[in-house]
Amino acid sequence: MSRAALELYHDALLGHAVPVLSMLDREEHSPSHGCFDRTFWAWKFTDFPGARFQEGLCFLAYLHATPIPGSAYCGSEPLARWIAAGFDFWARIQRPAGDFDEAYPYEHSLAATAFTAFYLSEAWGFAGDALPDATRDRFRTALARAGDWLCRHDEHHGFLSNHLAAAAAALAHAHRITGEARFERRARHFVDKILAHQSEEGWYEEYGGADPGYQTHGSFYLERILELWGDADLAASLDRSYRFLAHFVHADGSVGGEYASRNTQTYYPAAFEMAASRSGAAAWIGEHMRPSVDSLAAAGLGTVDLYNRFPLLNNTVFAARAVAQGRRAAPPEPPPPAPATHHFPEAGLWVARRERYDLIVGLGKGGVVKLFDRAKGRLALSDCGYVGRLARGGVISSQWSEPERAVRFEENAVEVDGRFYQVSRPLMDPPRFLAFRAFTLTLGRLERVALWLKALLVRVLIHRKREVDLSFSRRIELRDDGIVLTDRLSGAAAVDVAELRRGDFFSTIHMGSSRYFLPHELTASAGEAVDVGSLRGGAELRRTASLD
Repeated sequence: MSRAALELYHDALLGHAVPVLSMLDREEHSPSHGCFDRTFWAWKFTDFPGARFQEGLCFLAYLHATPIPGSAYCGSEPLARWIAAGFDFWARIQRPAGDFDEAYPYEHSLAATAFTAFYLSEAWGFAGDALPDATRDRFRTALARAGDWLCRHDEHHGFLSNHLAAAAAALAHAHRITGEARFERRARHFVDKILAHQSEEGWYEEYGGADPGYQTHGSFYLERILELWGDADLAASLDRSYRFLAHFVHADGSVGGEYASRNTQTYYPAAFEMAASRSGAAAWIGEHMRPSVDSLAAAGLGTVDLYNRFPLLNNTVFAARAVAQGRRAAPPEPPPPAPATHHFPEAGLWVARRERYDLIVGLGKGGVVKLFDRAKGRLALSDCGYVGRLARGGVISSQWSEPERAVRFEENAVEVDGRFYQVSRPLMDPPRFLAFRAFTLTLGRLERVALWLKALLVRVLIHRKREVDLSFSRRIELRDDGIVLTDRLSGAAAVDVAELRRGDFFSTIHMGSSRYFLPHELTASAGEAVDVGSLRGGAELRRTASLD
């Protein structure tokens, strides 16, 4: 057992115990006793409790069950009572059909149903006999209803492997706890679906593409299912996924970013600690990324907001649990050494390793560039493309997910073509919110209408694109000490462009789990402004990045 690694994870957990307990309504006679949504029960700023906050029970149940040096929580009787209240509140807010709400009332959310059922099942295992019999009975009943709902429903607004993996893991627990075979059959259905959509390149699909940040999350649920089932095909699938992920673990301790399908940069450590004895790539990722858990070079517990805090806390629980088991790690398997290039055409990603640097290019995102100085362990250049404003209003950008772009390769260069698109970034205001809430409380209560609404929101916030008659060609030339970017921009819409700027860090789609601050953003420049007058005849812009 790596004592230093275990202390790292336990210190991270204990540092969040007090804030988490402050989120929990601990007053026995309160109508929201056991609720973790403090915005609902304490501030009263929202009109419904978000079910996913109840996932905090897994973290608290682990603290109650686990003797950790310096912890006052193990075996605490008040904590046991509060945990039981949290279970009871989860059962109370379940919809009659068995589902739960996350973002708005009557959402019929597969995510909220799957994630909460999974994490409360894990909390059930940690809590054991500390839960009263009445609470245990209520939980089994609510879990069976959630399991039946998951047996009848799927995710329809997009293919999200991490959601389906959580649903499969929840159903695997429902089978284990209730003994009902239908839950195991449905769990296998979801796992088979994920594996069928896994790219030959190794990645699991997230909204039609590869997203390393989310893949660190989704892999955990599959690893947990593997622990419960021991499935050889699933193990092989996960091992392929880790070899893919290793290419996108950066020299500065970050992971993922704007070159990926969902722009996420969160790192969830559990899957790699759990798989370290079996997979050399997982062992390498886990070892390389441990310092980031403390330094926050990757988005982690000290970075994310409330909506990702509990999944990360619970993931850290299972990272600590895996390390505590003391299994010998496999020999670490880093990515192939330099010089090497790796093209992942289905993902729209290209990786070039040279003696001094690692270069990642999001070809499918219009040539988003991340250049890392390997010797200094730092981000040397981030170039996310162009973002600007039309004279008639509206934001445009060259950064858009289209994995199947025109790409040309040379020995030490790559060139990618693309178009500009108008970016949709709507915000809520009082009239919109009132209309939205009135709809969800009336017609939106109907399940078929709710599914239509979710699909509409995803289409507007993520997939809707409006092409602008402005094109670009980006050439990335590799040198021994860095790279040269050469961009050519032209098109009839150039006359409508009021402002255009090259951006170091930005994204163009809605994704609540992206755009968390990372320390390497302190290197950001103001962004080179483009002379919009030069666009009318076609502009060429050059940027050189040389390592010190």
